[in-house]
Amino acid sequence: MIIEEGRLIRERHGAQEMENYVAKLVSYEALDHMVALIQRVYDALPNKEVLFVDSYEDMKQDLDEGAKVIGIYGEDNQMIAYRYVSFPGIQERNLGRDVGLPEKDLEKVCQLETTVVDPPYRGNNLQYMTLSLMKPIVASEGYEHMACTISPYNYFSVNNIMRHGLKIKDLKRKYGTLPDNSDGIWRYILHGRIDREEVFTVDKMVNIPMMMIQKQKELLEAGFIGHKLHRDQSLDYVQYSSL
Repeated sequence: MIIEEGRLIRERHGAQEMENYVAKLVSYEALDHMVALIQRVYDALPNKEVLFVDSYEDMKQDLDEGAKVIGIYGEDNQMIAYRYVSFPGIQERNLGRDVGLPEKDLEKVCQLETTVVDPPYRGNNLQYMTLSLMKPIVASEGYEHMACTISPYNYFSVNNIMRHGLKIKDLKRKYGTLPDNSDGIWRYILHGRIDREEVFTVDKMVNIPMMMIQKQKELLEAGFIGHKLHRDQSLDYVQYSSL
């Protein structure tokens, strides 16, 4: 099912070319392409903690439970990006539990899982665009909350999600079952409404470098929320606000 068509920029041999693309709502037929793409992106990453690699089995199980995937395809019909979301319901993995949502709201949580973009197509705002396409789809099915985990070392992904109104509400180690990561890897937990941006009365603001994990944890435990990111020369900061 095609939901959007357009043009984007592809980096090829040091030059930029314009290319047509289509955005499709896809399912099981795209699983092999998704696995190949995420592995290709993961292999090219200098910091492997930035990306959690979903397995074929995990994604298939999510699709069995109603997950949705938007795939972006280039002119050669090759998948160049995808966004997939799941609906964990009352399962323990529901991130609504991490941010303190009441039990009655857990069934209304749309969990933003992996978004992957092939390196030659970065810079086209595909992370932001695919979530813009996904939001009305899940909202039409009655979902009201969005939640996700993102590495605190991934400025661009955090910024793209926060532009959609999600806020940093926790920071903890997740995915502790990974080989060689028994304690898990650091992840922000972000949450926001699908239908509107939450409005907070701010009492105090403080800017903290993203690399300062413990200080951010202390602020979050004290009731602060991460509202926005900014860059100052070589450092990336989160603006935290107390309520």
